[in-house]
Amino acid sequence: MGSTVVKEIVIMGVILVCLDSAFIAMNYNAYADQVATIQRTVMIVNPVGLVLAYLFLIGGLYFFIVRKRRPIDEAFIYGIVLYGVYDSTNYAMIKKWSPSLASIDTLWGGTLMAVTTAATYTVLGLTPMKM
Repeated sequence: MGSTVVKEIVIMGVILVCLDSAFIAMNYNAYADQVATIQRTVMIVNPVGLVLAYLFLIGGLYFFIVRKRRPIDEAFIYGIVLYGVYDSTNYAMIKKWSPSLASIDTLWGGTLMAVTTAATYTVLGLTPMKM
């Protein structure tokens, strides 16, 4: 892996984690309430799971979108699919999973991937391919 690739991944990763952290902070109570409703306990984040989730998100976004300089709208679709699978699976399997929170989270996935991609392209001076 060349230094350019590492630089792109690191910058993209920092952008993604910062954006997602801001979203989670603004919506913390909604997620904490959902966890409390389902588990009957306070939400405690498992750091290993957190790191793994971000590694998968960053790796997937880089591999499928940024590496190939795909358009930002494709990053949005990628995020909708990624988060939509997670949220709809939870909705199907967990009786008390909130459909409104699932919808919000799915839309956030698309937004997160699109904004991260746009910011990464801007910071690094990259041009997405034209369709």
